[in-house]
Amino acid sequence: MSSMTWSKDAAEALADAGVDLIAYLPDSKMDALIDEVVDDSRFETVLVSREEEAIGVLVGAWVGGDRGALLCQSSGLANTFNAIGSLSVPARVPFLGAVTRRGNLGEFNIAQVPAGYNMDKLLDDVGVRNSVVTDSEDLRETVALAGETAFSTQSPYVVLLEQTVTGRKSEATE
Repeated sequence: MSSMTWSKDAAEALADAGVDLIAYLPDSKMDALIDEVVDDSRFETVLVSREEEAIGVLVGAWVGGDRGALLCQSSGLANTFNAIGSLSVPARVPFLGAVTRRGNLGEFNIAQVPAGYNMDKLLDDVGVRNSVVTDSEDLRETVALAGETAFSTQSPYVVLLEQTVTGRKSEATE
């Protein structure tokens, strides 16, 4: 068993995958991982104001010779579908997504359910391969393999991180 936290494991996996640039949006569930990558000199980080803007940043990174990753939550990922479906997928521009999943186990906010609960199916529908991590023991290997897959096949790959990995979000913090 790893003695690292999920966020340290995820940051190490991003480095293992050769990620150079990380586009992210603030998110309380993702804060620990965002703090890890922002403080890590192996990564250049870009704070974006909208998730679809992140896709543009990641496309630019790839064209410039870098490997990119997106950090956001599942409802925000749904905002990227036009950019992914009309740019990243057809132009074969890869990126690795590490996405906190809302709307599934332990969710109290019904507004998070449509995109979060169905995110793996929605990604399938737009042609983006994905995996769900439910156990923190599997996190580092899954993220690293997803990155290897994304960059070797030149296609996006998203890893959905369940609350069983990242911890529950309580109604008080919403």
